[in-house]
Parts: sequence; structure tokens; C-alpha cells
Amino acid sequence: MASVLACIVALLCFKRSKASPTASPRACVELEVPVSIDTTAIKWLQPRVDSNVDAVDWVANATTWTSPNMTESMIGTITVRQTFKINGQLCVPPKGSKRSDILHLATHGGGFDKRYWDPEIKTKEYSYVEAALAEGYSVFTYDRIGTGKSDKPDAYDIVQLNVQREILRKLTSLARSGKLVSASKNLSGIRQTDNRLNNYKPSKIVHVGHSLGSILSIGLIQNYPTESDGVIATGFLHTNVQLGGLNVATWGFEFARQNNPILFKDHGSGYCVQATPSNVQLQFLKKGTFEPALLDYAWKVRQPVAVSEFKSLLTAFGPDGAKFKGPVHMVIGENDYGNCAGDCKGTYDLDMIKTQIYPAAKDVGVLIQPGTGHGLALSKNATAGYRVSFDFLHKSGL
Repeated sequence: MASVLACIVALLCFKRSKASPTASPRACVELEVPVSIDTTAIKWLQPRVDSNVDAVDWVANATTWTSPNMTESMIGTITVRQTFKINGQLCVPPKGSKRSDILHLATHGGGFDKRYWDPEIKTKEYSYVEAALAEGYSVFTYDRIGTGKSDKPDAYDIVQLNVQREILRKLTSLARSGKLVSASKNLSGIRQTDNRLNNYKPSKIVHVGHSLGSILSIGLIQNYPTESDGVIATGFLHTNVQLGGLNVATWGFEFARQNNPILFKDHGSGYCVQATPSNVQLQFLKKGTFEPALLDYAWKVRQPVAVSEFKSLLTAFGPDGAKFKGPVHMVIGENDYGNCAGDCKGTYDLDMIKTQIYPAAKDVGVLIQPGTGHGLALSKNATAGYRVSFDFLHKSGL
């Protein structure tokens, strides 16, 4: 019954909607954040990728049923003590906004950088940043290592999910301390003009994710359940019986540097990228529910994925999710091809999620967003989905 209600709610929000009557004027600062971590990564048994031929071979190796499974592929451990340069953007709403002390810390998924949350075309219709600011929230988006303007370290031994999770944890800690701006290199020159940014210190942090970014946000609360006040996990669904459809063979990978030697000149061995716009469409969008301009945009801003990010997907999760006390909202496109083999209706058990995975959570909800693919922020009903998530948070006092 609960899952049916979720679908009904989604259907009511199918048409494109605005997050508020007027969009918020932006007050943002671009930062280069130094993030130091001390953790353990895994040495994986896998082919190297230094050409398009290698990329196809890597995909075949990863999907052949007789290839070593995840446990069998672990051949050692690696100590990672390193400081990474993380590019991020902090935005605050206008003065007097009643939720400005609540920070949405957003982590993008594979194939994108932080621009996923804030498309540079038709911003009012698609931007999560714009919608959250209009709702009165503050927002921090960032490029995960290996993407955008952040560091691009070794794709085999460093760019792994547990490393990315620890970076998210450190960013969370910096934000809570009020030192996110002061500890960073200011790339916008705005430090002297807006103390709301310079001295920003949130009272609550909501972790927002898309796809791989949702896995990192969920991994954070499952390993450190007191370090988040709430989660919006988009492109992700617990207990999904069709999750086997998430297969690297659907990405259409090529070696990033060979695909575009100029665009991906900073990406070395082991970084793969989608080969064509059609590959992007298959993975992220559903015919009839996206504008061609948004597919063009997704292709323009596409980002490589490190091979060990796929190998290490399960290493982000942890044993303490049952201790998390905040609200958890999962949003999945009805026609998410990678997650649900094209149809997410009836693929999950909300009661099980509530009683077995997050029994202490303040609230748990699922939104099946109608007629939408994996790239929810690039679909025509993007802002309708944001509206449902915001209302969900409001019920929990966020």
C-alpha cells in the first residue's frame, strides 16, 4: 500500500512545477577545498585500460559470469594518506530565508560533475541548486575526485567508493565547523563582499545524492549515523529486486583520453567515458520525457568514471544504518534503465526498508518519478521531484 501511495503522489507531481513562485537571487562562492584523508583502499584484480580496445575488454571482464567476483578480486589493501583539492560551490539564499541554516550537501553520480545539480541551460526548470535556494536552503555542490575541476588521482588504487565516502565525511565536518570557506582557496573573489558566505555555519546538513553520489550519502549514514541530519537519495533504491540491471555493459565505455584527447587530457589510465550521445541517452534519459537540448548538454558535460569505482561499489556501505535517526527519501525514475532494467514499479519493499534497514529513522519514503530515466535532474519533471523531496523534509522539521 505504501508503495502505491508513493506512486500516486508522484503522478500528482508529473507536470513540470516551480519550487517557489520566484527563484532566489544567487549568492555563491567557488572554492578549492583541501581535504586530507587517512583510510584504506583495496588492490583489485582487473585489466588495465589504456585504449578503447582495453575499455571493451575491461567491460567484458567485469560482466562475464565466470570472472572473479568482488571478494575474489580483492588481492590486497592500500593505505591512502593524501590531501586532495576538491572544487566546490557554496550558495546561500537571500537574507531572512528561514531555512538558510540547513545545508544541502549534494554529491553527483557517475558520468557527471557538480553541474548535474545546476545545468547551465534552462536553470529555472532543471537546477536543483536553484530550486533549493528558492526554498530557502543553502547548497554546497562539489566535484568528486576524478571529475570536473577536482584532482584526478590514480583510477585503480585511489578513486574508490570508500575513499570518496571519506572525502564526503571530511567536507561534512568542515561545513559543520563553519570553516568551509576560510579553510579553502577562494576562486570567486567574493570573500570581502558577503559575510553570509564567508562565515556560513549550518545547524543541520542534509546529504543529497544522485546514483553513485547516493551510494556515498547512504554509505555515510551507514558508517557514521550521527553525521547527517537527513538524506535525499536519487537514482537509488534499497531492496530493489531488479538491481542486477545495473551493468557496465550499458554504458558504452571508451578510454577517456582516446575518446577526446583535449577534453580529457588530465585523465590517465583507467578512466572511461561514454562513447556517444546515444550511450548517454540509454543510461540517463527516457524518450518523451527529456528535451533534446538537455541530452546535448549531458553529452557536453559528460565526465569519466574510474574503473575501481565500479569494482568498489559495495565498499561504501556500512553496518550502522539501523542507528540513523534522520529522514531518508529515495527518488527513482519510473523508467530507470540501469537500476531497474527499465521499470521500477513494484521492485522494492518499503516496509522492509523501514523495519530492517532504517528502523530508527524519523521517516522513510520512496518516490517513483513517472516517465523518468536515471538522470532525474535532466528530465522535464525535475522540479516536481524536488518539490516532493522538499515537502518530505519539511514534515521532519528540515
